[in-house]
Amino acid sequence: MIKRTWIIAMVAVLLMATLGGCAMGDVSVPDRAVDISIDAAMEGQNLGLQGLMAGSVTWNESQFSSFLTELVRQNGGENQPVDSITAWFSPENVVNLRVGLKDGVLTAGNNIDLAGKLMVQDGHLMVDLSGAGFNGMSISGPVMSIVSSTINRILSDPQFGVAVGVETGEGVLTVNMGGM
Repeated sequence: MIKRTWIIAMVAVLLMATLGGCAMGDVSVPDRAVDISIDAAMEGQNLGLQGLMAGSVTWNESQFSSFLTELVRQNGGENQPVDSITAWFSPENVVNLRVGLKDGVLTAGNNIDLAGKLMVQDGHLMVDLSGAGFNGMSISGPVMSIVSSTINRILSDPQFGVAVGVETGEGVLTVNMGGM
């Protein structure tokens, strides 16, 4: 159920971008390569499970991106439009995401790019998006608030546990949890 909700959130981002609040421009992502593989996904899953028991988990970009990508692939079904999710982490809780769509989903490109900051609020991991873009178009303002709210509603699900802290560094994400 949670995995399908991620897909719905990504479709909502695209819909919001096409319906209103659009402007020329693009959301840039870092130019460093992030490898996505089944091996890195398994490492990411194992780290997550260990982190639930230990109270803290640290993922690198490849582990986190591969884990998210495989979750979508395994739980989305054959008509699921997402091919991959790539995450880049930078200091001061900055995160960039690129949602790669399968060929033929849209006629004008295959990537949706998101930028923002991660934080913990009321025991939940939250994102404060500062930009979203697709094929040279970007959204901002009130529309961006709606997109952030949609993603944060998903992240507030009790199945994600209680986050007490989040920190990013160059290429790494650490989430501290409590109340498990």
